[in-house]
Amino acid sequence: MKLKIVTEGQTKLEVPDPEEFKTGAGDYVPSLAEVFYNPKMEFNRDISVSAAQVSAKRLGGLWLCDPLSGVGARGVRYAKEVKGVSSILANDHSPKAAELISRNVEMNGVGGIVEVQKKDANVVLWENKGRFNFVDLDPFGSPAPFIEAACAALSRKGVLAVTATDTAPLCGSQELSCIRRYGARPLKTEYCRELGVRILIGFAQRVAGKHDMALTPLLSHATQHYFRSYLHADHGAKKSDDVFGDIGHVSHCFKCGRRQVSRGIARVMPELCKCGNGLSHAGPLWIGPLASQDFVKEVISDVANRRFRLRFHEVSLLGLCADESAGPPTFYNVNELSSTLKKPPPRMDEFGDRIKESGFFFSRTHFSGNGFRTDAPFEEIVKIFVAASSQI
Repeated sequence: MKLKIVTEGQTKLEVPDPEEFKTGAGDYVPSLAEVFYNPKMEFNRDISVSAAQVSAKRLGGLWLCDPLSGVGARGVRYAKEVKGVSSILANDHSPKAAELISRNVEMNGVGGIVEVQKKDANVVLWENKGRFNFVDLDPFGSPAPFIEAACAALSRKGVLAVTATDTAPLCGSQELSCIRRYGARPLKTEYCRELGVRILIGFAQRVAGKHDMALTPLLSHATQHYFRSYLHADHGAKKSDDVFGDIGHVSHCFKCGRRQVSRGIARVMPELCKCGNGLSHAGPLWIGPLASQDFVKEVISDVANRRFRLRFHEVSLLGLCADESAGPPTFYNVNELSSTLKKPPPRMDEFGDRIKESGFFFSRTHFSGNGFRTDAPFEEIVKIFVAASSQI
């Protein structure tokens, strides 16, 4: 295996040379390498460093686990770039990966912080029950098989960071796979990526509930080929019950575009839309806020003060996450509305101003460049949309 040295943030990493693992089309395929490393996840890892830094300040230090470490990119970066980290367990079941993690630990001089192991991820998490206040699950594919062990490894208060790259099932392209893995039905709508994130969060919350643990989102985003969520963990049956109060379903009308949010995991779902068309349902899923605005603003401040190569894009995405965090579940797409209403799409700024002048919430969304989030009733959205369209 040919290796090369790359730099992320302040950290140097020895990784498989991407030139060695390309398809006939010339694309680098990380899963072909003997040790996993995806350079496209630098964006994710940058934000993770800042989220961990904010968490370290809030929790009074970090005891961190990276159970699916690959080359050790996350664990070594946390050790190198986050102040207040007391210890990190970087684990990978592959002996070659464990060897490469150790070399990266030594190259960055963080041997006093990082412990390297080579075990099954679930085994290492169960063996360290209650030890960590920050667990980072970053698997290749679905995190579902690791959620329960990760919850067990968390201390009474902490953060569970979760990445999912199986976006096709979560977005409704492989419905049965989503039902099998996450116990929830997806839906292929214009906001399917948001539904996918909410299904992921809701699944983690239901698993955590078995341990009387409450998980509430601090920051969630959908970027490129993956979903990412940071969940604050707290213990207590009452707290877990409160979280379950914000798990429900989304019902969508594919004829007119209306959607309805219903609270409750086990309930009779509405059958018909106001327009008379049948409704399709997604869930159970999280219907509460996708982020804590205060937490996201602290992460933005930390990212802005670092020399991340992609920091301007990261700050832009995080700014949208902060703006839309106060909005309701689901967003609308101006192009979809334009098609349904047979009207040209209005200028987004003018359209947004009109909604806010009418007394409703409005924000853009990071899920779609053509999307907007509002709590205005559907009839009001249509009326303002038509009026704004006529001014073009």
